[in-house]
Amino acid sequence: MIRVVRGGITTPQGFLAAAVNCGIKRSGYDDLALLVSERPCACAGVFTKNKMRSGSVELCERRLKKGLAQAVIVNSGNANCCVGKREIRDAEAITALTARKIGLGKEETLMVSTGIIGRSLPLDRIKKKIVSLTGTLSRKNALRFAKAIMTTDTVQKEIAVRFKVAGQEVTLGGSAKGSGMICPDMATMLAFFTTDAAIERGALKAAFKESVDSSFNRITVDGDMSTNDSAIIFANGLAGNKMIRRGSTGYYRFLEALRFVTKVLARKIVLDGEGATRFIEIVVKGAKSQSDAEGIARHVADSNLVKTMIAGGDPNWGRVASSIGSSGIDIKKDRVSIYFGNEPVMRNGSGVKVSRKKLVSMFKKKEIIINIDLRSGGSSSRIWTCDLTEGYVRINAEYET
Repeated sequence: MIRVVRGGITTPQGFLAAAVNCGIKRSGYDDLALLVSERPCACAGVFTKNKMRSGSVELCERRLKKGLAQAVIVNSGNANCCVGKREIRDAEAITALTARKIGLGKEETLMVSTGIIGRSLPLDRIKKKIVSLTGTLSRKNALRFAKAIMTTDTVQKEIAVRFKVAGQEVTLGGSAKGSGMICPDMATMLAFFTTDAAIERGALKAAFKESVDSSFNRITVDGDMSTNDSAIIFANGLAGNKMIRRGSTGYYRFLEALRFVTKVLARKIVLDGEGATRFIEIVVKGAKSQSDAEGIARHVADSNLVKTMIAGGDPNWGRVASSIGSSGIDIKKDRVSIYFGNEPVMRNGSGVKVSRKKLVSMFKKKEIIINIDLRSGGSSSRIWTCDLTEGYVRINAEYET
């Protein structure tokens, strides 16, 4: 049984966190955070596929090839992207100083950034704050870490769970940020996970990739892929369980818990979408192939007409039908059915007489499910998204100012 407990990334044994303000955010809120394991870790990461990626992402990918990182420093408010060669130089300088202050090698220390693109990091200010940052590491700072990594988020996003592997209790914690520029792969999101489970690096890497694919790569807010998406997991083995190996019973138990945690955080990101008022689940079944199902689900989820229709509480199912047809996926029109929840609105390519009052009432709810049945095969897909409101326009129109 997976048991949700109070806490976040420092709930597993041996993890410490800290956060300070170094002046990147005009708000004066914390904008520099640090996560450290007290002992060496197996480590894995998944990163954006955007070709204009941040130097912080490049540094992480390079260092994670060995899979033995033990700490990560995170800045918010500045993406460390599109400022030339200094992106890597600054990331190397920051991680080198951080590593020295906590007694690690620089290759064991990662850096992640999020925020405005095209501005150089305030390197001197960050360096000055690293001393106080490293000096305040504590298990009590999980919430402060979660808040420090936020940008346009309205709430912090964290979770911790406990479960047993071969009779030994282990703990898994997570913290994420993200509410806009959300589109696989992955979403503008940062996500950090910690566990005291003992697990082989290859098993950790496989479980993490599968968990990200079924959670963060299933969400979209606005169809724009970030330059800085990063998801990293640390496993320090302090729980003392029998080593988890890929394919073992313990592996599938760990995978189940990790998938649960990543899905909870992915859902929180969608629920906190910039200006969002409704959570939307798009389910496609009966497709010829997995790629067809996913292609249609994503196309409908990213349709501004569908998203604004839901924002306005207008159950115009024709918007969904049009989006299915414009997806570029080969379909048989006379086989397609659409349901709002369990209520059929189109069956076999033709509209169904249904109470508009009933549909309007359904569209007032905070969560809306759109089911699409193509009746052409056995493949299915599921995508989570949110509505598109005036709030999204306002937030992004004012992002730099």
